[in-house]
Amino acid sequence: MPRIDHAAFESEDPDGVAAFYERMLGARVVKAEGHPVMAYLGNTGIALHETGGPGPHTGVRVTEEERAELRRKLDAAGIEWHERDHEIAVGLFFEDPDGRTIEAITYRGGGDPRRP
Repeated sequence: MPRIDHAAFESEDPDGVAAFYERMLGARVVKAEGHPVMAYLGNTGIALHETGGPGPHTGVRVTEEERAELRRKLDAAGIEWHERDHEIAVGLFFEDPDGRTIEAITYRGGGDPRRP
């Protein structure tokens, strides 16, 4: 069943913003080369991308089968989408009717290895 995985934002100082979430909310900060700085609040992540990244979006965790079904539904509805390989996961990006970007993300191995 799909569920919220992360909220993503761009920042000129991802490390500084992550440190803010750590100080103010007790977030667990994880940095991995080639990936956004992550600030985890329980099981939910805040992905802090450098400016020029994928843009603000909401990540919804789905299985491989759910992502395939979503591709079929988007195609049938005439909604444009694209996929991006994150190495640890594959994300399917599309926009809702109000123009907000959604990422349906499937982690290889079933779970985000950075998550607490």
